[in-house]
Amino acid sequence: MSNLEQLVEKARQSTLFTAPVLGPDLERFLSEQAGPIQRLARQAVDTIVEHVYWIGSGNSWVNLYSGKYLLDRFTDLTSDCMPSYEFVWRNPLRLNRKAWTFLASFSGATEDTVVALRHAKSQKSKTIALVNQADSLMGQEADVTLPYQSKALYILPLAAAYLFSLEIARLQNQPEAEMILAGLYELPALLSRQYVEEESRAKALAERFADEDMFYVLASGPLYGLGYKFALTVFMENMRVNACFMHATEFRHGPVEMIERHKPTIVALKGTDESREGVERVCKVAEDNGARLIVYDLAEYGNIHPLLAPFALMIPLQWFAVYSSLLRSISDLDERVVMGRGVLASGKGFTWP
Repeated sequence: MSNLEQLVEKARQSTLFTAPVLGPDLERFLSEQAGPIQRLARQAVDTIVEHVYWIGSGNSWVNLYSGKYLLDRFTDLTSDCMPSYEFVWRNPLRLNRKAWTFLASFSGATEDTVVALRHAKSQKSKTIALVNQADSLMGQEADVTLPYQSKALYILPLAAAYLFSLEIARLQNQPEAEMILAGLYELPALLSRQYVEEESRAKALAERFADEDMFYVLASGPLYGLGYKFALTVFMENMRVNACFMHATEFRHGPVEMIERHKPTIVALKGTDESREGVERVCKVAEDNGARLIVYDLAEYGNIHPLLAPFALMIPLQWFAVYSSLLRSISDLDERVVMGRGVLASGKGFTWP
């Protein structure tokens, strides 16, 4: 066994590398938590909740982005998705007993999000915590706790946001909600296949781009949150390279001019929803002007509902990140240079960042 193969075997056990458990853990989560989450949605409708806040930091912020996206698209229930401290500083006027606040944190002790939870409670908002363990700080303080008991810290809170938002849509007689929910229950099998099938392609890509120290990540529509996640909380945090995330169509509004003097490597996430044509246009302009492209295309993975794209592109991207990290001599995927060392967090009981 080569040294790289040994490192990959070690990586399979790391907290960062969630792909090995995504299929079975998503299946278990849907079995255990779909009922409670759908009952929450019914309660929200019955009690006439007027606004929903989706709150978190880093990965645990953008995995809730889809909650707002789905509520906006299929329901008349208004919502906002924002980083934890921004939520506190903004102190929205609509944050009151008629508003519900969903807060995500893998550790359940993220400084920013604990502060946000306490702020929401002070304004009489109902708080729902999405945490790994129920006995975490946030798990104990929230009005409702939805523990997912898995290292799948992006996909399972994402599934919770889908379940809640789509159940609201179903209760408001939106027929497409049923179709998306049915597709959600088919995803565990896809994720288990991808874990096996995507490794070799990712290894080849990682070897091809092993010397790259700057990635531009472009995504739009339902893939916006996944693009943000990989640019900032994977490529920068785990691969420790420079990365920039932007809405794909925004590349045309200024950034494209740098192509005259810099030929970037662009990671483009391409869905099958309405945003596809815009992403394709940007990719063509970039490639025609000398950029190198890595394209992850939902269309390659069969007849998956366009709004389930973040689930389907997660493992291909993660395998690429794992091999890219190992090829850059980062052998411990869970080690951090600054985060998790008590340097960035301030306050009793806070463990992250």
